Amino acid sequence: MTVTVTAEHVYHEPVEVVVATHLTKFPNEYDPNIISCSIIERKRDKDGRHYTKRVAAVRNVLPSILRRVETLQVDNFELEEECWWDRRLRKFNVETHNLSVSHWITMREASVFTPHQQNPNWTQFEQEGTITVHGLGKFGCLIEMFSKRFLSAGAQHGITITEKLMAEKSKRLTSLWYSEFLFA
Repeated sequence: MTVTVTAEHVYHEPVEVVVATHLTKFPNEYDPNIISCSIIERKRDKDGRHYTKRVAAVRNVLPSILRRVETLQVDNFELEEECWWDRRLRKFNVETHNLSVSHWITMREASVFTPHQQNPNWTQFEQEGTITVHGLGKFGCLIEMFSKRFLSAGAQHGITITEKLMAEKSKRLTSLWYSEFLFA
């Protein structure tokens, strides 16, 4: 069985600001479950899109009852994220999947950030995430039920974090601009 979760949100910031925030948001003080995030590769592809590949270490948040499978008894999981930023079209695609325990659990997320149709200075965000547990029978169903709640909450938490980080950046820039203006 595969569990699917979707999320949508409108950021009241241009795509460029949301993309810059996404690419620099982890780790941060708002999500202690993201331990590290390292850039593995950065390049421009044949179509002129900017490509970034990152690997994140994420705390294992599975409840202890679900960690009865030996390979799930780890402190951290690794996730790989691939991003394509088409500056000309103002479109940002993100695909994420798990590297750890992939023989038991397959987690995938696909996100798209585009200008909002009614206001091109806003960003439309759409995400679909899936989790499939392989070969664990009823135990796998428990993991899928937990994962569905976790993915739904995680998507909303990610949106909230992005909003907070953009607000902080805006406040710092405004403060800097005013201080430069007032003391010039």
